[in-house]
Amino acid sequence: MPILSYLPEQNVIAQPRNRGTAYGILLPLLRIVEQDPEATVVLLPADHYLRDEEVMAFSLRRAAELANTDRSSIYLLGVEPDEPDTELGYILPASRERDAAVGVLRFIEKPNEFRARVLLDQGALWNVFIMAASVRTLLSLFDSRYYEATIAAMRGFDGANLESLYEHLSSVDFSRDVLEGRESMLRVLTVPHCGWTDLGTPERVGAILDRLHDSGTATVSPAYLPAHVSLADRYMRMHLGRAHRELRI
Repeated sequence: MPILSYLPEQNVIAQPRNRGTAYGILLPLLRIVEQDPEATVVLLPADHYLRDEEVMAFSLRRAAELANTDRSSIYLLGVEPDEPDTELGYILPASRERDAAVGVLRFIEKPNEFRARVLLDQGALWNVFIMAASVRTLLSLFDSRYYEATIAAMRGFDGANLESLYEHLSSVDFSRDVLEGRESMLRVLTVPHCGWTDLGTPERVGAILDRLHDSGTATVSPAYLPAHVSLADRYMRMHLGRAHRELRI
């Protein structure tokens, strides 16, 4: 994969197929713990946009520093919401304190508009799925008997065996199926407003591209999009297809 060509080959860990975010995290964790059992791991999704990256970077450095000191907790980043968004997940912190890591009461996934507004009034934060913790602590989330056979099979990292294993795995969501119920291990740091948005759909990608175009800051060329931002490519194809249909009318 050209976009990852700068990385050592052994550091690129690919799943045979998508079986949810839980297995997408478990597989590389098993590789990491073999190489460095004392590693601190940062989880960073690939489908995000940030207007002000420095704000997020500062909070992420804080989370990593705290995880280096406190080896038994998982530090999440929660972004101050700009609006009640019904397509995002929320973290309800145990305190409204914004300058320190605080406990987590619960997660709420994609609430309706009324519930989202109530959550904002309660001090809820957008769950951006960015976190830092020791590799051992993250692996401890998978300590139930449900994962024993899967972990044993994954430790071999044999391509054919891994392919066969993934064929029979059901999809498991990390936030919903793994983190929920482990709130006592979690701490959340508030990230101030930074222009964050999820890019999980072509429509969201399109909204950001339109915003960048309107502000005169768009710098992405069409040749770049298909190779690196597939959702943006899909949006452009949809947009062009719609324009062509309108021209035919």
